[in-house]
Amino acid sequence: MTVRLGICSTAHVNAEVYAALLSKLSDVELVGISDENVERGRRRASAVGTKAMSRPELMRSAEGVVICSPTAIHGELFDLALVHDVAVLTEKPLATSLSEAKRLRDRCDESGIVAGMAMPVRCSRPMIRLKRAYEDGTLGDVIAVSGVNRGRMPGGWFTNPELAGGGAVMDHTDHIIDVVRWITNEEVEDVYAELDTRFYDIPVEDVNLLSMTLSNGASFVLDGSWSTPLKNPFWGDARVEFVGTDGTLSADCFGQRCTHVQDTKQDRSVESIYWGADPNIELLRDFAESVRTGRQPQTTLSDAVATVAVMEAAYESAERGEPVEVDTSVI
Repeated sequence: MTVRLGICSTAHVNAEVYAALLSKLSDVELVGISDENVERGRRRASAVGTKAMSRPELMRSAEGVVICSPTAIHGELFDLALVHDVAVLTEKPLATSLSEAKRLRDRCDESGIVAGMAMPVRCSRPMIRLKRAYEDGTLGDVIAVSGVNRGRMPGGWFTNPELAGGGAVMDHTDHIIDVVRWITNEEVEDVYAELDTRFYDIPVEDVNLLSMTLSNGASFVLDGSWSTPLKNPFWGDARVEFVGTDGTLSADCFGQRCTHVQDTKQDRSVESIYWGADPNIELLRDFAESVRTGRQPQTTLSDAVATVAVMEAAYESAERGEPVEVDTSVI
């Protein structure tokens, strides 16, 4: 059965990727794209052979939508989807505050609609293999976890605290927080955060280091900074390492890549080319299957609330200069 899906806003950097993949997936019809920037929406709809639509028109045409708006606008788009009983896969984070994230989760739970958060790192084959090894017990008891998700500073609305809720913490820590929760089935109990703005003249933090404690007592350290140079030959850097009583486990989401060097009269460049399986494809297939069957996506809105709880505690910790307990009662 063909599932009718749409893209609601293309403000997020992943919107064009999702649109291109959805336009090629079997048993999926990309019915349209809506965008607050009408001309941008027309260009991006034309690029993948679909229609540019208003938000209400898209909601009436689609069974499910992928929300790629600035984070602060998620609430009004969720409300519109709820009115039209349309399934939602939203870009991360769910909201700019824990109270708003909980409100959206609770409203969706009450309505029964299919709703989840876009967390492609869970669909990464190296992460899936690590999770299987962890569940097989090869690690023993986990003692410590370290993770990185460093990236380029995306600019635009990502550096506007009113639209994004913050900087690199909001943009780049949630992937690894989520995947560690998923692998271990443990919650983050407390966090101590060091934040700063070191690389760019922007009103939000571009550097962060989070030191956390999991509910099993293991330490968990994460660097989610915008520290990758803008001209770096590769964009991705999502890795985790687990240390246990019986060994270690590690995974690099984008380690399967090669380096292409070009030196001609016309061009000199160095480019890293990722050749591994694209986790975004599996993310979108999972959402399409959720819409088709009525089950919830792999990363639920309760998972989304859990990551926002950690990020909000990180900001509070940085402000107070001391560890802060994470509010796990809302999960």
